[in-house]
Amino acid sequence: MACAQFYIIEEGDTLFSIAALYNTTPQNILRLNPDLDENNLPVGERICVISATAQPVRCPLGTLPYNINEGDTLASIAAAFGTNVESLLITNPDIDPQNLIVGERICISQKFQEPPMCPTRNFYVIRRGDTLRAIAAAFGISVDEIITQNPLLNPRNLTVGQIICIPLAPSPIEIVVNISAKRLTVYKNGSIFREYIVATGKPETPTPIGNFEVVNKEIDPGGPYGTRWLGLSARGYGIHGTNNPASIGQAASNGCIRMYNEDIEALFDITAVGTPVRILP
Repeated sequence: MACAQFYIIEEGDTLFSIAALYNTTPQNILRLNPDLDENNLPVGERICVISATAQPVRCPLGTLPYNINEGDTLASIAAAFGTNVESLLITNPDIDPQNLIVGERICISQKFQEPPMCPTRNFYVIRRGDTLRAIAAAFGISVDEIITQNPLLNPRNLTVGQIICIPLAPSPIEIVVNISAKRLTVYKNGSIFREYIVATGKPETPTPIGNFEVVNKEIDPGGPYGTRWLGLSARGYGIHGTNNPASIGQAASNGCIRMYNEDIEALFDITAVGTPVRILP
């Protein structure tokens, strides 16, 4: 099978940590590397993480990226996301509903939802498989605190794409942006949790260097800001999505930190207001 992207195994890696970096699953990595021993990953070995026959597309604004898993059907995907098969086929005209490829990325149309009243501006967008217990644990709060902040929320009927308000608590993560490397790294409890390629400021409009924090969060700001915005304490600057994905990896912004929309959506949901952000030269 042709491989579009490789990864070199490092000390401490697990299949789960590698899969998280590439928005895939350990099962897909094993499928692409049948000789790999998941219990004994050889440091320095190059493995395939994305198949050339299942290259992820960049989903447009208003849609949610989803990687097909073993056993998925269009009907099961539609049911999980509160949509229908016809809508999936309209949004993804090139897929064969009778031959879904494990690991292939499709785009799922999302109905716009007005954010709830949220004095903390600390929004969270429900993802497939979420539970209130898991969300509470990720933010270091209790389920009761989430329910108190969202009195109309039905804990037994969470919907993918549903927006809820998260109470403020000390963040377990830190974001570090390396301007020269065009890389954003998320540290959780002091260890690397996720990494993303980003775009930073042009020479004439540089990204500010220093220690900041996230002060607000916005959903679907649109235009050049893409699908999510994390505002920084450096006034006027933020970490956001983009309508120009070709700029990622370059010095191309007016000083903000740009990410692919699917990457900022993942970062948005683990980042609380108050999260420290360190920007390095």
